[in-house]
Amino acid sequence: MKSNLSELHAENQIAVLTIDNGAKNLLTEPEFIDRKELLVWLEQHPQTEALVITGKGRHFSHGADVSLFDTENSSQLSQKLENARELLRTIEQLPIVTASAINGGCFGGGLEIALSCQFRICSPSAFLGLPEVTLGVVPGMGGMERLTRLLGRETALQMILSGEIISARDALEKGLVTRITQNKNALEETLQFVSELINGKSPAQIHAVLETLRRAETGAEDPSQGMFEKVLAERGQL
Repeated sequence: MKSNLSELHAENQIAVLTIDNGAKNLLTEPEFIDRKELLVWLEQHPQTEALVITGKGRHFSHGADVSLFDTENSSQLSQKLENARELLRTIEQLPIVTASAINGGCFGGGLEIALSCQFRICSPSAFLGLPEVTLGVVPGMGGMERLTRLLGRETALQMILSGEIISARDALEKGLVTRITQNKNALEETLQFVSELINGKSPAQIHAVLETLRRAETGAEDPSQGMFEKVLAERGQL
């Protein structure tokens, strides 16, 4: 499946979503893939157990095309940002394993996309940050709250208000990324990483684990209630 900003294809049980828009993979539209079309594609590929998001070429994404800030009126831009936030919420809540394979620059909206995934794996030459404050705005696709949940308030606040761009090594030390690859291109090792996680597990098992963790994060009293029974039933033993 192709759009003007991305391409989605399957590699066995893994869906690969590639941001593709010029050398820097700029987000000329905040919603880089249509949310409904993504969900339809996943329904049509029920064997999918993982989603890897990456960028074509040298960079993951340098984020929004800053010219949009001057040409869009506020109501149009607000609606586009809401569509993007809904898309990232959808990715965040998918009942499959999700990971970002990060090469080169991963800035602004690019990092906000990466933060919607459960794992972030980057090449040694990757650089990450939310530099929106240096452009007179703030992150608009949910990145501020996701960064805070991931790193804690103090570290996130410093990164956001400074607009700091950090190296792959610093990102690993802060806990922003899961691991740094040995290869210059992160995609191959990211595919291997998620393959190892899903290998030998049924979709029902993966969904049960992810749903339990989601319930726990929202404060459910007994987040794993019924999960064992549901998985066992889907194996045909109940």
